[in-house]
Amino acid sequence: MYRHVRRGSAIACALALLLGIAPSAQADELELDWSGRIQSDLRFRMQPVGVGDWYSRQELPAGVERNWNTLGLKLEADYGRFHGVAAVDFVWSGYPERMTAVGDLSRIEKADPYRLEARAVYMEAEGLFVKGLDLRIGQQVVSWGVGDQFNPTNNLNSDDLRDPLLFGRQIANFMVKADYWISEDWSISGVVVPIFKPAMLPLSGSLAVAQLDRLPFVSDSLRQRVVAEQAAAQTLFGHPTIIGNVTPVMPDPTFDNMQVAYRIAGTIKEHDIALSYYNGRTDFPQPRSNHTRQALGRRCNPTDANDCVEGLLLTDVTLEYPRMHVYGLNATGEVNPFSWISEEINGIGYRFEGALVVPQSQSIRLTNDELALGIPQAAGEYDYDGDGQPGGPGGREPLVVDDTPFLKWVLGLDYTFGEHVYVNAMWVHGLVDEYGAGDWIKEGYVVRQSGTLDGSNVLACALSKNGETCSREILRPRLGDYVVLGADFKFANQAGMFRLFTILDATPLVEETWDDEQGKRVRRTISPLSAEGFSMVIFPELDYNFGNGLELAAGALLQLGKPYTKFGSPETGGSTVFTRAKYSF
Repeated sequence: MYRHVRRGSAIACALALLLGIAPSAQADELELDWSGRIQSDLRFRMQPVGVGDWYSRQELPAGVERNWNTLGLKLEADYGRFHGVAAVDFVWSGYPERMTAVGDLSRIEKADPYRLEARAVYMEAEGLFVKGLDLRIGQQVVSWGVGDQFNPTNNLNSDDLRDPLLFGRQIANFMVKADYWISEDWSISGVVVPIFKPAMLPLSGSLAVAQLDRLPFVSDSLRQRVVAEQAAAQTLFGHPTIIGNVTPVMPDPTFDNMQVAYRIAGTIKEHDIALSYYNGRTDFPQPRSNHTRQALGRRCNPTDANDCVEGLLLTDVTLEYPRMHVYGLNATGEVNPFSWISEEINGIGYRFEGALVVPQSQSIRLTNDELALGIPQAAGEYDYDGDGQPGGPGGREPLVVDDTPFLKWVLGLDYTFGEHVYVNAMWVHGLVDEYGAGDWIKEGYVVRQSGTLDGSNVLACALSKNGETCSREILRPRLGDYVVLGADFKFANQAGMFRLFTILDATPLVEETWDDEQGKRVRRTISPLSAEGFSMVIFPELDYNFGNGLELAAGALLQLGKPYTKFGSPETGGSTVFTRAKYSF
């Protein structure tokens, strides 16, 4: 629902002058449309999730996960060929912030935190300067992808993962977007984004970087060596390694760091085709430096006085956002293989969205303070190649991402059975947080879990600067494959809907260890359909529209799998149940 307002020629002329356009002899009328919503979200985490031992535990407890209340308002203004939009959300988070002084009890922003989010604030003009040229300036979201919530070609806006129920949502950013219509069916678009924005992460996102066993180095030998050294520091000298400070470093607001993108799109026999190019950065950070410092002092487990450590090695991490080029291809349409039977049979909708990503390589610099362990470590840069000198050969730092191009894609089919049933199936190759070459096309892995083998001589591995006989790793291709299946069932004269969507991780894992009999490291494949490798999301939801703007919903987000799998990992936030009430006006 909205209110529709018209004003006279005086306001119309004033608006035209503000836009720098002379009003026509017969002034257009200004039209204002506004709408809004009130929404309450209440969610519960079913089980606690966390990482780390007692001396470094980070945990999200079971119980209330979210208690958000939102007032959303949207205003649209039309004046001839000019259009403006302002959409904002006022959000009350429902969680009191940490109180550090009694004076905080007098501050409402501490007891009842709130924030303002701009979803859109832009103006646009049609046929500006020349016929067929449209221009939009302001805070906006530019969605060029055609996949259902999985969009590897949508790179202009950063991902907003704060709410996993709104997967695929992106953050608005200031942009200048121009579209030129070559014909009624074909257009050329260009976008400039002056300031880079990072992806927004869920509250559980901090648990990802806290898992120090997931070493980021591309080099197998470096990972194995660091695993052995960390194990030796803990087991022999009582100094476990934990995460310290994590600092994302944003790109400077220079001309060189501006993002640009181009697209040509059109229709060929009712099939929509688009080619795109993006020059910018990945919105998920990659580690750029690690600095290790020592915190001396004996401390013991509060629940076990015999479980003690002599100190801690804290690793401070700096994160950066590597550059990348993305070449995109989108195609969507409908095919009807059953039209020869009857024209009444619905066609099958298809969607393909593919992206060729050309990343900039990123290295990491490892440094440390002087470490007073059983074997003293001098301050300085790490000896990457084990030659006794700080740094690596030729001064090269180890890579965390190489510059090998890689592909992401989404291939989907959907079909509607009458008025009540909609089904959707997709093959997704690479999720938004997966970056770098490594899949069944080209080998490349990330570590999901690492440690040392029982009975291995970690001191010998550490001193020899070779950890291949000591380390055990569970590896996963950098880019995963996922089977997405979903269906909507409508009932009660379209007022009710039951939705069931599932995401199955179809990516095999690899366990790599040292084999004494063979005298080498060996790999064991872990099937995604086995108890060890199974990982899945199940999302049931029941919605009912009572009419006059009121909707109620309830459901669950079940994330299943071992802690080293994609969806069973702690940083996903665990399984939740939710209720939602929304009133639109």
